[in-house]
Amino acid sequence: MGSHDTVGQTERYPQLHAALLETAKTWNTQPHTWLLGGSCGLLLQGVELQQAPRDIDIYADVAAAKELHRTAPGRMLDEPVVDKTGPYASLLSHYQVGECALELVGGFEVWARKSWYRIDIEHVLAPHAPVAQVGMYTLQLMPLAHELLFNLLRGREDRYQPIARRMRQQPHIHQPLMTRLSQQNVWTSRFRTEVEELVGFAWTQ
Repeated sequence: MGSHDTVGQTERYPQLHAALLETAKTWNTQPHTWLLGGSCGLLLQGVELQQAPRDIDIYADVAAAKELHRTAPGRMLDEPVVDKTGPYASLLSHYQVGECALELVGGFEVWARKSWYRIDIEHVLAPHAPVAQVGMYTLQLMPLAHELLFNLLRGREDRYQPIARRMRQQPHIHQPLMTRLSQQNVWTSRFRTEVEELVGFAWTQ
């Protein structure tokens, strides 16, 4: 996917911008694939947010997350541990980068609403990752298809509605990945119907 007009998007938030620069400087030299998600990723994809991003969420596969931890930016707050909180499971570790908190999420999966969704960064999400420019660095972002499904599963209407509006502007970009995520995970028919109503195109099984 092509890059968005992201130049200057994060400069409105100097502390966040500085932390993203430090993160990119540290990890862009590593061979391991990681994607910027959460509110920062949404900001850089032009999704309307109700409040400014406060922290940095980085997603990677489990093996990559273990390696990234060894060279993490900023101050390491803990070691990676398997975290099972509510419907979520992942390998989780935390860092303080300048004034911002950074969370590294490895191998994330969620079981909610009788559906099961597991992320695959390297083979599924990264090939569809949009690119953003932050300072002199290029960052790969979690695709909106993931952000829509994740936020719908956790009932975050303040997130999934603006994400869906953004996706409707360029459905041809998002549909191929949506189709793959439809096929590789477990969804109820009711959930599928909700997704189709949000994005405005058929979500095939």
